[in-house]
Amino acid sequence: MTTVQSMMLAVCFGAVLGALIADVVLLVQNAIENRKEKKRKRGENESADKAA
Repeated sequence: MTTVQSMMLAVCFGAVLGALIADVVLLVQNAIENRKEKKRKRGENESADKAA
């Protein structure tokens, strides 16, 4: 394998690995946001039920 081919392989591998890590981070972030939103809505519904 030539030096150029080796460098191209490293760049492509790094890009794919970076995209994978970014996707995992975004997946976790969205899961946390969805959980907080569900919890907030549940709290609003319970307080509305108690007031009525």
